[in-house]
Amino acid sequence: MTARTDVMAERERIAILWTCLGLFFLRVLGQIEVWLIAPEWLPPMEYWYSGLVAYPLLLPAQIVLLMVMAVVVMDETRGKKLRTARGSRTMRTLALVYFAVMLMRLFVQAARGAEDALAAGGIPIAFHWVLALFLYELGRSPRVAAASTAASNRLNSSHETG
Repeated sequence: MTARTDVMAERERIAILWTCLGLFFLRVLGQIEVWLIAPEWLPPMEYWYSGLVAYPLLLPAQIVLLMVMAVVVMDETRGKKLRTARGSRTMRTLALVYFAVMLMRLFVQAARGAEDALAAGGIPIAFHWVLALFLYELGRSPRVAAASTAASNRLNSSHETG
């Protein structure tokens, strides 16, 4: 692997972290908008959360999570890494389990007779997947990121030449 590949992979990883942060921010903002003014162009409040946690408790938790995510992404952007290789592997494993559990949740809700993806919890599940991706990318070391970028580049170039 070249230093250039390492740099490109790290930039990709950081861009994904920033994108996840931005998407989660927009989700929280959209939910606040629905809660306060209920615009017709957004789905009603019952589609935005499962109801397991009352919204007046959920909102502050989401804001704290956004703040933590922002600090983490800023540290990652500056090159500060506060985890070990083992911690990174654990984080990636937990992210994959988190994603799988949310996928099972979607299937269970659909099997219970939800009329569409929104009614099956589509909004919260999609954003749980965003958070799972955030954790996965956070746990992806620059070396792993570089290897996956290099493999992707090889695959793309083989399709272009073949």
